[in-house]
Amino acid sequence: MVDNPTKIYNDYVRANLPNSMSYDTGTDRYDINSHSFFKFKNSNWYFNYISKYGYSALSAYAVNNFEPALVFDFKGNYFRKSATASTFGASITHTASTNATMVDSDGLLKWRPHNNLPKSNTFSTWSKNSIVVDNAAVGPNGIANTASVVTFPNTTSYLYNLSTVAVRVGDKVTLAAWVRSDTITSITLATNGRTNPANNASEVNLAVTSTWTLVSFESTVAGNDTGLFFIIGKSNPASPASQIGDFEIYGAHMFRSDLGGMVNDPDRGDSYVPTTTSAVYLSRRGHHIYNGSAWVNEGILHESEARTNLLDNSGDLAGSGWSNNSMTVGAVTTGSPFGTYQTVSPSSTIAGASSRYQIGHPLTGGTTYVGWALVKYSAGNGWFVIDMYDSGKNSERCWFDLQNGVVGSKEALIIDHGMINYGDGWWLCWASSASTNVSGGLSVEVPTGDGALASNSGDVVLIAGTQLEAGSTPSSYIPTTSAAATRAAETLTVAAADMPYDSTNMSIQMDGKMTYADDGQSNEVMQYRWRRTSSNYISTTTKTSGGRIGQAVFSQRESVSGLDSVVSSDNYYSPDINVPFNIASRHGSTFINGAVDGTALTANTTPTALPYLQATDFQLGYDFMGTIGGLRVWADDLGDTGIAEAST
Repeated sequence: MVDNPTKIYNDYVRANLPNSMSYDTGTDRYDINSHSFFKFKNSNWYFNYISKYGYSALSAYAVNNFEPALVFDFKGNYFRKSATASTFGASITHTASTNATMVDSDGLLKWRPHNNLPKSNTFSTWSKNSIVVDNAAVGPNGIANTASVVTFPNTTSYLYNLSTVAVRVGDKVTLAAWVRSDTITSITLATNGRTNPANNASEVNLAVTSTWTLVSFESTVAGNDTGLFFIIGKSNPASPASQIGDFEIYGAHMFRSDLGGMVNDPDRGDSYVPTTTSAVYLSRRGHHIYNGSAWVNEGILHESEARTNLLDNSGDLAGSGWSNNSMTVGAVTTGSPFGTYQTVSPSSTIAGASSRYQIGHPLTGGTTYVGWALVKYSAGNGWFVIDMYDSGKNSERCWFDLQNGVVGSKEALIIDHGMINYGDGWWLCWASSASTNVSGGLSVEVPTGDGALASNSGDVVLIAGTQLEAGSTPSSYIPTTSAAATRAAETLTVAAADMPYDSTNMSIQMDGKMTYADDGQSNEVMQYRWRRTSSNYISTTTKTSGGRIGQAVFSQRESVSGLDSVVSSDNYYSPDINVPFNIASRHGSTFINGAVDGTALTANTTPTALPYLQATDFQLGYDFMGTIGGLRVWADDLGDTGIAEAST
């Protein structure tokens, strides 16, 4: 008996591809002649086609012989607008005012690409002490006037610039820049706190050669501060002296480097994110999700909701704010998907619950909170408990079997709980519950079994991170040290000028993985919104109100025609974490229809006009938590067959 004939077939095909065809493991696609295909048979058809006729056919994004004028392939990192290949930055506007985390291809949690340092490549605007700056050097990119020449006239001269991004004790930041010189052999870099002298890190001398080299050093913040200075040259009398002479410099950047570090800029392929007047936080493209055997690129991680981790010291249960009840917590150790972990075990064998819990944070009565911890079995029975601690209630525990990756029982006041696989035995265990009081927090416990409160000192688990946030489902990790921290909401906007539009026919397709709970909302998820006014819009939503738990709703509204829509079955999608979806719709002056996962619905032929949206921006992921794989837009009617194909 063959264990997996599909895998054997695919492995054989991929090992024997035509010379002009390749298989991209990152995107899980077959590439040929600048075209990309999900299936080998389609790629092979295209190969035979161009071999016979010698010219390009329709792209892999075409449906029913219609090429989409707008393509956002976040997985394949391909972008098209106005029917012409483009870039992410030129095609869509992403906004984010704070840092955030994502999972890279190696399965490690990292900070999104960012640069906390303004004026990253305009060194003449930095503050200077006896330094001359000439912005007239050829940069490492080979382009004239893109780098600066900095001249040190003496050993006490220095150049500095301020990042006003707040830092907390224990944060790790990396300072980096490209440098070269024909006259000096080393350069001194340092940090200094904006208001806290304790954040003056020891200066580091770094080698400089005649070849452009990226130099960097990491500094651990010693105390809370409103910002850090990036210093080049001698500023600390105790440090080695800077050399007299000049050097060329390009692309200064300062970024968080704890956790697993920072994801590189997907467009540049390196750690540099250019800035002008303020810090820049790029989109979280290339976010990976574990599928049970490998980390898979699911496109762009997008979270339209702001979230706050209420817990202090989320990665250190021995830190301030945590209260201990008969637990032993080990030292912070390197080696988890979140960078570090601690061993946690009951300090003795007792009949009651042994726990370590976070309390003292204000809560809002009647608000749903979700708490979670990234944990791994180490020894003993292998059970773990999340307790949504609330000073005004009981029955808020739920149990998890870490050895088998199985959700155990839950008490009455737990709304929902689940486990997310992070590979190598690591599980993100989460639970949600509505607060009945104004104080509470998160308790983590190590019991002897499902439903048990007893503890055994031989039971050991590893904990890598914790979070308590207002919401019904867990969001991306927001690390904290000495205080709560907030991740701001994100937006994705396509300018009106770049949106294909026809007053008669439109078609739209979107796919990804959404995270939502059944909160009884008409618009539990709004995948996209194209809205000029409340009476003129196109949108697609997921509905949970009126007993529905995941109804796909395709809508268009025009001021005269009114609201017209088509809907799937009431419970087409089920609330969960990372729910796969693929939706497509066709909109016209006399019709509207939608398709879900390859099946077209029944068209509504009552519309009398298509909303006028030609001068209206398009908002992708308007009310959305999850990953977006792709978006395609046609100024054409694909027909029911087409939207079925597009959503397959």
